[in-house]
Formats: sequence, C-alpha cells, structure tokens
Amino acid sequence: MRYKRVCLLVAVALISLSAAAQEGVWLPRYSPDNSGVSPASIKLPASLRWKYTIADADNAEAVAMPAVGADTVYVPLGPVMYALDRSSGALRWQQEVGAEIYSSPALSDDTLYFGSRDGNLWALDAESGSVDWRYPMGAPVDCAPVIVAGVAYFGSDSNRLVALDLETRQPLWQFETAGDIKATPLIYRDVIIVGSQDRHIYCLDHQGRQKWSKTVAERAFFAAPTGERKKVIYACGKEVIARDIYTGRRLWRFKTAGIVTGAPCVEGRMIYVGTQGGAVYGINAGNGRALWKYPPEGVTDPISSSPVVVGNLIVFRAGARQVIAISLQGEHEWSYTLPPAPEKKKEAAPAAGGHEMVPGGDMPLEPGAMEEMPGAMPGEPPAEAGGGPGAAQPQIPAGEEAGPGGQPTTRQVTQRTYKFEDDVDSAVAVSDNTLYVLGDDAIVYALDTYAADNVPPTIAEPLLEVPGKGRVRMTFAPNLADEDDFPDRYADEVAVPGTPPIFVSVICTDEGSGINPDKVKVTLNGQEAEFRYDAKAGILWYMYDPRGAAANLPNGVTRLLFEATDWRGNRAAKVVSFTVDNKLPPPAPPKPKQPQGMQGEPGMGMEGMEAMPPEEVPPGEPPR
Repeated sequence: MRYKRVCLLVAVALISLSAAAQEGVWLPRYSPDNSGVSPASIKLPASLRWKYTIADADNAEAVAMPAVGADTVYVPLGPVMYALDRSSGALRWQQEVGAEIYSSPALSDDTLYFGSRDGNLWALDAESGSVDWRYPMGAPVDCAPVIVAGVAYFGSDSNRLVALDLETRQPLWQFETAGDIKATPLIYRDVIIVGSQDRHIYCLDHQGRQKWSKTVAERAFFAAPTGERKKVIYACGKEVIARDIYTGRRLWRFKTAGIVTGAPCVEGRMIYVGTQGGAVYGINAGNGRALWKYPPEGVTDPISSSPVVVGNLIVFRAGARQVIAISLQGEHEWSYTLPPAPEKKKEAAPAAGGHEMVPGGDMPLEPGAMEEMPGAMPGEPPAEAGGGPGAAQPQIPAGEEAGPGGQPTTRQVTQRTYKFEDDVDSAVAVSDNTLYVLGDDAIVYALDTYAADNVPPTIAEPLLEVPGKGRVRMTFAPNLADEDDFPDRYADEVAVPGTPPIFVSVICTDEGSGINPDKVKVTLNGQEAEFRYDAKAGILWYMYDPRGAAANLPNGVTRLLFEATDWRGNRAAKVVSFTVDNKLPPPAPPKPKQPQGMQGEPGMGMEGMEAMPPEEVPPGEPPR
C-alpha cells in the first residue's frame, strides 16, 4: 500500500511541477520538463567578477555543468566536486569520489546529487561536502538526476532508469533498456520520457510501465528530451523530432546539418537547438519549420553544450572558448571569449627588426563555410523521411549512394563512434545576473552584470608578413606605439618592399566584458581600411592584396592604427608603422647558425650547410 501511495503522490507532483521550477531545487535543465529556461534574469553585457583555476586537471574533460546554490557554486571536474563561494570564487570545499564526474549535479534540500563513473549516485552535504550516502548502480552514472517530490530519476550504463525515493534510499521502480542511458530523463505531467543508447526513446507512466517506444536514428542519444504542451521534443543524431507525448505519433521532424548533443530549449511556442555544425536554429514548435538560423551566413564554432534561455536571450557556448548570447529572434547581442589557458598562450614574437621563415598555412578569413539547411527554413515544408508523404524514392543499399539517374553507386562509408565525454561540453549555468562557465582550460569563470570593468582591451603581438625570396612568407615583429605617441616612432626599424600580399595583424584580448566585434577598426595612413576580425581567436588584421594587376604599396612610411573597444565602452588603440622601399630585394630567411665547436668536424655534415628549402606559399594565401 505504501508503494501505491508514494506513486500516487509522485504522479500528482509530476502534473503540478512539470512546468515550473521547484522552490529550493537546482536542476541541470532548470525544471523537471527539461525546458532549459532559467527563472533567473540577466542584463548584458556581463563582466568577469572572478575566476578559479582548478589545479591538477590537465586531462579532465569538462562535460558536466555547474550547479548554483544560495551562496555556493558546485563545479564537477575529473573525479572531484568543487564548492566555490559565489561572491569571491574562493574554494569552500572539495570532495573526491574516485572516478570522473560527467553527470551534472542537482541540488535539493541542501543535498547535492550527481552520478560518477565509479558506478554510484552520490549524495553530498551541500554545506560541508561530506558524503551522506551513495546508491550503487553497478555501472558508470553519466546521466544527470532529475528530482521531483523527493524522488530522483536517473539512468546509468547498467541500462536501467531508476526512480529512487530519497528518504528511504530505495527504488520505487526500475525500467530496463538494452543500452546505456546518458541523457537526462524528462518528467512531464504524468509521464517519464527516457532515451537510450539502444536506439530507442521510451515513454513510461508514473509507475515505470512502458506506454510506447520508438526507434531513433543514432545510438548517440546524449541530449535531454523536453516537453512542449502535449509533445515531447528530442534530438538525436542530426534530427530534432516532435511526437505526441501520450501516443508516440510523430508530428514533425527537422533535419540539421550537424550532430545535436545539447538539449533543446522550449520557450513559448519556439524550440531552440544548437548543433556541432556551428549553428543555432529557432524552430516553430507547432510545425517544425525553422524561422531563423544563427549565424545567418556561415557558422560559428561547434556547439556541443545545451543552450539556456534567460529572459529574452539564448546563451550558449561555441567551441572551447566562446560564450555567445543572441536574442529570441536570432540576433547577436553579446559575446565573450574565454582567455586561453596559461600553458597554451602564443609564443613570444621575434625581436623587433628580426625575421623568420614561416611555413605557409591557412588563417580563417571567413567564419566558416555556410552550413546547409536541409531542414525546413521559412517557406519550406518540414523535412519528412523519404522526401515527404507520397514521395517515391529508390531504395539505396547501405554503403551506396545515388548516382546519375538515381542508380546506386558504391562509396566508402566511415562509421563515426560517439563518446559522451568527447561529444558533450559543459553548459553555461545562469543565476541572479551571473553566468558560470566551466572552461575547457579547467578554469571556472563568473561573469556578472554588475561587475566593474574599467580596463580597456589589450592589443599586442603585432606581426608583419610579406612575400620573401623564393615565395616564402617572411614574418617581422614591429613594435607597437600608443595612438598619441610619435606616429612614425618605429617606422625605420622594419623596411620591406611593398609587393603584395602584405598582412599586418595584432592580437586583441579583453578579460573584462569581452571585445565588441562591431567596435573594432583599422585605419591606414589616416583613412579607414578594410580588415578582418576573428573574434574566437582574437586576431585583427589588415590585408593588402589588390586583385588584378599587382600594385605595390607606395614608398615611405605605412602607418596602421588598430582599435578595439569592449562591451563596457573601454577603448584601446595601437599603431604599427614600417617603411616601404620598393628598391629592396625580397627578404630571405637567415641561414641556420652552426653550433660552436662543430665547424668542420668530420661526419657531422655542418660544413657549408645551407638553409632548408622553404615551403612555397601561393600569392595571396593568408597567414596561419
């Protein structure tokens, strides 16, 4: 009888709490229905309040997102849970659990719940970090728990979904699948939805009995499903699918051009989802049509974490270092580039006036190739299997593709293997005007609306690159002058011929509020010049590469003013100047120096040694 009473109470709680966050509870997707909508508010821009570097975490994967309590941020990395003071970032406590933590923690009644690859669900005292208890699952627990009315719902690599009574620490029920359960389950109204690596999504009632199941395209079911009215929205592989939550009938399907490993967000009648192809889509929840794509042209870095909706913004991570906020209409509002880890900082440039051989390489002149939109964009019908209802399609055997006339042609198929820890990144946690980010550099960042930022950006590491002898790209490191300094102060230190292509670049960084990409500028000899800016790398560069008939830069001093302004309005400006002399021959790389005491030694091969043949660089190819 007690079991039935508990199940009845849970069922009532599911209906009443599925659409709203529970008081005093922090869930990785902010609500039991995995909406991805934070109840907090934030005003942008935000500035860096503090950062905390986690020591001895070189090989740790940043997969789980932080959890936020009243005065503490809980950050899982490697086999350790860290508790940091929300105001200062100071370490309050740390607790090692013996194996990596890929499960995002949940917080309820001053207890922190999370899974570990040691095969346990852990319960820690949120104030002290001491271990309250552990529940063994017999296999790694990467799935984040969802807590509703004193019951934790979570899965593991033991293929089981468990409804665990947190008071008795006994399971109310268990449901077994044929594959690992990585994705956070959906608790919506009076049903539970769970995806498994057995290529199925399951719907259960409040007693853990199966109502329906459907096949999914990939085993990589990492993204938490979410509820929207009477629909379940889930992503797996390159598909976002909506089904009737009670019958399992498919309502629509949207196909992306990139794998989706982050959970969709649902706000109002819209679905927001990011892809590893580097795009965010705004999809109509009613018919599955994409109303917009960000960025409209090209792509950003891969989006492997779940976005979050806060107020009228969508906040997400792109690649290893970018935090981006866009409006609910897909317009860019703010971005912040996380600083590189100290051990990954760029090496010092050569001394002023020196030069070195730089092998040819590619600098990303464009943000990226345009990501295809095979799904339904404005004015197009939703994508359906087989080209839509009634569309006759030839059956193409596995490992083949259609050739001319629809006939199959053999091709090589590479089967990609997905791993949870490799394909999922830590999401941004939002609470009370602050963003908490666990970077891939094992540093925790707190970006706060009200944090002070009176420091302008830094402009450094200037590089001048010109064609050299034998079509080798030669690199010089001119000095930087302040804007109000003598403008030609260092011009005579570097003299080069004006033969194109010529590239001059600087590195722009700002740890405060981030550099506003709309407020960077390059001026050539007092006139505004065309330039490129790579926000994710922080590279601002001017390129002289006239098309058609080659025209050298004129003799005399060339002066470039580089400007960068952060989101708080702090401006920095630096001048790079050099001398153009078109009578000079193309610069040549220096011959390697012979080690002391080795000249003429038999068998060493050093006598008369010449520089190695340099790699040729086609004219106009950008620098690395």
